[in-house]
Amino acid sequence: MPFMEPVCLMEKIEHHLESIPTLESSRMRIFQVLQDEETSIESVEQVVSSDPAMAAKVIKLANSAFYRHADRHVGIQQALRTIGLDMVKCIALSMAVMESFGNETSSMKGLWRHSYAVALVSGLLGGTRSEKEGLFTGGLLHDLGRMVLVCRIPDEYLPLYDFSGYWPDPVLERDSFSMDHCAIGEMVARRWHFPPEVIQIIRHHHEPVNRLTALVGLTDQVVAQHERGILSGDFEREDLFLGHLGPEYKELVNTIRDRYRTNTAIVENMG
Repeated sequence: MPFMEPVCLMEKIEHHLESIPTLESSRMRIFQVLQDEETSIESVEQVVSSDPAMAAKVIKLANSAFYRHADRHVGIQQALRTIGLDMVKCIALSMAVMESFGNETSSMKGLWRHSYAVALVSGLLGGTRSEKEGLFTGGLLHDLGRMVLVCRIPDEYLPLYDFSGYWPDPVLERDSFSMDHCAIGEMVARRWHFPPEVIQIIRHHHEPVNRLTALVGLTDQVVAQHERGILSGDFEREDLFLGHLGPEYKELVNTIRDRYRTNTAIVENMG
């Protein structure tokens, strides 16, 4: 691959960002319906049933070995009750984003599995419904910028990936492209009009600036350790985790590990 100056790559990335469509699909409308805590299961069934591909994915997950039903197969309403509305939101939002980026390559599939895990685990760490919503959505989209890079400039980005399981860190990305995946993800999230707290998580999960960005950032690192099979008590930017989460953040690591293990089978069935 011929060498390309960072400034040229940045221009190429910016060109791709301008071409990314807005999220106005039926899946995004389903996600918005699910954000309303007053939404009934019947209303959710109606909107999910209007999207055959999504309904099929919901039913497939509900019928997977993880949920182990007495019944051989469940229909759409029982499937929704079985997997829960958080999982339906995860499916709806991820399918909406996939329409823009696709997930056919092994790299994209790996990113989505990681994102599902971070979303499901970090979403459980919020103290209020609003926090849970922000953590869940921010967790699912925290690597949105990586998805742009993998999808739009794979020839330049994937060689930076360490196939022992390490994605390039933001410093290497900035050296290579003059911007990192956090900044790129923020640009796309603003284009898609996500809430400020979600945009902040996407932008700052590697350099936390408050409690929510620290919770997703810590979950991201713990999940990544499990994925690599290397468990450690050492984390990047521990000073920031200590500052935003307090000394009990070490205990929080154990909680994240336990919840990751609980959700591993679900994440595998999301693929």
